[in-house]
Amino acid sequence: MSQNAVQSISADTPLLQEFPPLLRNRNFFLLMSGYVVSVIGDRVHFLVMLELLCYVVLKRHVESAQHAAQLNLAMFLPFLLLAPLGGAISDRLPRRWVMISCDLVRSIIVIIARTVLLVAAYHSSLSTPALLVMLFGSEIILSCFGEMFSPARAAIVPNLVHPKELLQANSFLSVAGTISTLLGFILGGLLLKFGLEIAMYVDAGTYCLSALAVFSMRMRPGMDRPEPVRGGKHNSLLKELKTALGYLKVHKHPLQAILLELAFTTASAVILNCMPAIVTARFGLSNSDFAYFLGVAGIGMIVGAALVSRARNGIPKEIGIGWSTVAIGVGLLMAAWAAHWETFLVWLTIAAMFGAIMFITVDTLLQRVVPDYIRGRVMGARDLITTFGLLVPTVPIAFWRNVDSYIMNIIIGTGVVIAILGVGLLIIYYRRQPLPVGSAIARRLAAVYMELFHRWRRGNACRIPVTGPAIVAANHNSSLDPLAVGIGSRRRLVRFLIARETYNLPILKNFFSALGFIPVDLSERESTGIDAAMQQLKQGHVVGIFPEGIIGDSNSLPGGHNGAAILALRTGAPVIPVYITGTRPHESGKKDWLRPAKVRVFYGAPLVFSGLAEPRENPALLADITRQIMEAIARLKDRADAALAQSMIKGER
Repeated sequence: MSQNAVQSISADTPLLQEFPPLLRNRNFFLLMSGYVVSVIGDRVHFLVMLELLCYVVLKRHVESAQHAAQLNLAMFLPFLLLAPLGGAISDRLPRRWVMISCDLVRSIIVIIARTVLLVAAYHSSLSTPALLVMLFGSEIILSCFGEMFSPARAAIVPNLVHPKELLQANSFLSVAGTISTLLGFILGGLLLKFGLEIAMYVDAGTYCLSALAVFSMRMRPGMDRPEPVRGGKHNSLLKELKTALGYLKVHKHPLQAILLELAFTTASAVILNCMPAIVTARFGLSNSDFAYFLGVAGIGMIVGAALVSRARNGIPKEIGIGWSTVAIGVGLLMAAWAAHWETFLVWLTIAAMFGAIMFITVDTLLQRVVPDYIRGRVMGARDLITTFGLLVPTVPIAFWRNVDSYIMNIIIGTGVVIAILGVGLLIIYYRRQPLPVGSAIARRLAAVYMELFHRWRRGNACRIPVTGPAIVAANHNSSLDPLAVGIGSRRRLVRFLIARETYNLPILKNFFSALGFIPVDLSERESTGIDAAMQQLKQGHVVGIFPEGIIGDSNSLPGGHNGAAILALRTGAPVIPVYITGTRPHESGKKDWLRPAKVRVFYGAPLVFSGLAEPRENPALLADITRQIMEAIARLKDRADAALAQSMIKGER
């Protein structure tokens, strides 16, 4: 293929380009900066609108759940009506310019509409119904352009970052959005103390800053445009909506992801609408504390998104979606039953943390599986479906006069539904697992711990056979090594020998048992461990062994013992060499577990010794087999050192 052809393909397919590492990706950080400023503006805008509605138009001195729901209804309704339009536009026009135009128009609307409203209200030139029409009418128009902005932003992210960094990019956006939410509510509360007009015009200025940040992005031709339509012609908007819905009907994974986002947004709408009444009626606090409650809950979302950003290898669905959904439901239930506002905030923050984990996991899954040519329309369909979830609790709350008396019952009902949904998802996920449920859960917990705390990664594909007995022989640097090797095998347990006194620790015994660890008495003869491993291999299991015998120095590989060689000759099981690197120099078991590290595991090709001409266990033969095993581990060490040197040169993603 010629160089020009390669360049053409690179331009037409942005995912094939070489992206800079995420932390040095200028376009992504400009997009995130614009998003941050825009979110701050949205939160200031919500508080300004609530102030206008309650104090200027209705001339009341209290904020209720009904007023908040009415305001949210005006904000959400355009997303329900115009989501397909926004998705279709983002699949037709340059997405960057769609975002810039929407921000500028929103800024103009805020300045003109709110100024006219204030003048009319202060001079009593219009009746209250007319002011309400003006307030909600302008808000609906404003939200229309917000709806066009949303799918364009979601659709352009996969074209700006490396596919391997998409989860991390979404976690950064979530952290930025949540921090912006916190800052927006706090800033809005402070600005309102200086005057409604000041807060209103700062709100308009944020949209201008957002447009400037997006305008400053430097994008290659075609990066912000969707893939061309086959045949070069677009269908009508109605047909394009049907195309997106038809795509979701055929492809179940994107549809499932959107339905999960529907559940999350429904729960979020309940909290957002009920929060004013919870703050004032339930706990007897002032109206100004409403913004701070939402801001503190946002800290939980920041923590959740930060945890996701640590999971460079991705988050398993049963944790990122199933367990997180259960935790959201439990958090809402505990918050509803809290007797004090401090306890309420703690549980609400926990629910928000797992909500961020679930939403980021689902959103990343959606962006990965949907192709670029239809991504905008699918994101528009997502907005359509999830907005319906926002409206389901908002509409009745908006017109329910005595809703404040039933706030906690509403939250309890929401928590029960979400928790049941999470349990159902876990049942589905674990039925599909090749491992027993207990072992699958234990392995996932170990994987989360290793990935988040020790930045565990698999250096290459796992070479453990999917069936039959096998022996895993690894170097031994740390007491973390059994976990480091075992979590790399997704379909089979690696059963390591472990000292009985360690195995019987009260807290960890069930965990070690679920992982298949084999307790042995190290004080007895050496053949005790060999016999225990033999029994496991005869049953067709995978046994892990450390030929070095003791924990050594990761920078050297001493000669090994003959245990692996004996097992290989007696059972004919293949030996899979493994090299572990990145653990800190061993001092004690507790320090190995508590000190962060950067663990990498490399798996070698299976070594087979069952076809030897002389299968007798004579010392020379055992020594030769052990030497071959240790040499295979040494070759993996050379490979790991080369990979480390290369990552230091290029900058690891």
